[in-house]
Amino acid sequence: MHQRRNDLLVMLMVIALAWAFFAWLIAPDYASNIWPSAGAHQAASGAAVLILLASMIYCFKIEDKMTDKLAQVTGGRYFESDGLCFMPLVRVVNQRYGNKTHRIAEISLYYQSRFSGPCDAVIHLRPRVRAFCSHRGGRDVHFAFRCPPGGFGVVHQPVAVHPELMGESVEVEVAAVTNWPKTHGQKLRSHKGEACGRFDVDWVLAYRQSEHELNGELELRNPAVVHLAMPEGVSTVIHKNEYLAETFDEYVAAT
Repeated sequence: MHQRRNDLLVMLMVIALAWAFFAWLIAPDYASNIWPSAGAHQAASGAAVLILLASMIYCFKIEDKMTDKLAQVTGGRYFESDGLCFMPLVRVVNQRYGNKTHRIAEISLYYQSRFSGPCDAVIHLRPRVRAFCSHRGGRDVHFAFRCPPGGFGVVHQPVAVHPELMGESVEVEVAAVTNWPKTHGQKLRSHKGEACGRFDVDWVLAYRQSEHELNGELELRNPAVVHLAMPEGVSTVIHKNEYLAETFDEYVAAT
């Protein structure tokens, strides 16, 4: 991101430093008659160095290294767990099972990392009423995935929607935990998400889903709340509980 611009800034800084070296150390003794004057060259080269220095500090230290693509999808609001930002949305897709096409609701969990290290994430959604489920007999939706460095992507989880709650807005509790196997790495995006709840995770078994994770037994501590609108005319049964994960962008370190 902005690599050509940053390279140009470095090149201009080298030129400005060479100009300043000439104006301050060489011109007064060996080119005092330079047009318009040695003093003018000293003032102009000094100003150029200061402006370019300020620009480089902003571009290399302050400005985000990657675009906040999650904000473009969610309108700027999302949650965060220790550097991993996310937001659940609802979509409807048409899926064919057997000889019939069904309208299937999906919880689309968009996620984005603020750092250059990979991380493991487990995100838990619990509707306060039994509005939807991803597995027969369950009431919660549980996401576990690996986010690549600076990753931006989505996990689509098919769900069945309760017929009496179609067309209604449902309160959903949100909690998440993350694990950075190495370190967070370099900060790539500065905008932080809203705080959400937490829960205990055994990282050895983090990618396994059991009844404990799906039937409401998992203890969520201080969960955040998001309102999800349940679509109308969608399936009320689970046809397929396998999720679809897509990664749209990730950080590639400069070589």
